[in-house]
Amino acid sequence: MKIIRSIPSVITSLNMACGSAAAIFAFQGETKLAIYLILAAAVFDFLDGFAARLLKAVSEFGKQLDSLSDLISFGLAPTVILYYHIESNNIFPEYLSLSVILIVVFSGLRLAKFNIDTEQTTEFRGLPTPASALFLISFLYPVENSNTFLSEMALDTVVIGFIIVLLPALMVSRIKLFSLKIKSANIKDNIWQIILALSAVILLIIFGISGLALVIILYLAMSILKQVLK
Repeated sequence: MKIIRSIPSVITSLNMACGSAAAIFAFQGETKLAIYLILAAAVFDFLDGFAARLLKAVSEFGKQLDSLSDLISFGLAPTVILYYHIESNNIFPEYLSLSVILIVVFSGLRLAKFNIDTEQTTEFRGLPTPASALFLISFLYPVENSNTFLSEMALDTVVIGFIIVLLPALMVSRIKLFSLKIKSANIKDNIWQIILALSAVILLIIFGISGLALVIILYLAMSILKQVLK
């Protein structure tokens, strides 16, 4: 049964492989392919945790491997995409383009903090790195598809600078965000997760991949509202 219990780690490794490939393709300017690979990494990131709980194969090794994979897939890879975007569109002077490194550094800080923070078993503190990555790639995706309004925003120096500062700050913040895990079969216990999931489906149908940025914003807003209503 040792092989079966290794399945979650194999899935996590696929997450890492997709993230690594995404970074390579991003360096080559294949932005759209890199974005799709990060989306695939996000799917594997969801499946490895699900498989670990299903197979009762949760382990410290798997936890550490997951964080290392997330740093590559949701820290490094989207940062390379952003760097290529800034450089190819001359958004910043060259020396300022390196400010995107903040996203990688704070992703690492966020993941290390998550691994040792016992308060994050039932809810998150700060924006998870996959959510940060999904926001970033969905914001940049319209540039590849000539969506005029969003493309103009993605080419704005102030907007890009704001995102480079905002995402790292959110990742290490103390903002409480509800967990996306389904806790029981009781609808009442999972009402926030259900509302977010239904809203996400609607936004993705209307806006496609670009809707992911709106989903992340909605997730933050709902989490804050949930804390206010407590």
